[in-house]
Amino acid sequence: MNNDADLDWLALQVLDELPGVDARGDVLKLISTVLADRDAWPAPGGQEVTDLFGARCWVSVVAYDDGIEVRDIGWCV
Repeated sequence: MNNDADLDWLALQVLDELPGVDARGDVLKLISTVLADRDAWPAPGGQEVTDLFGARCWVSVVAYDDGIEVRDIGWCV
């Protein structure tokens, strides 16, 4: 199975505004972790949004049959 992660325009904007390379790395690591764990995904179809949390960040995702879309990103200072 070839899973993929797309980032919504808002998620891309937040990613660009994070405070440094370490913060972006933490968010991208969380996205990779979520992508690898299909059990954490919401029901496929793009209707259900799930928030998933890392140590200092969170992502809001929707799922499709072939991957996830990251709708939003949050960062805790």
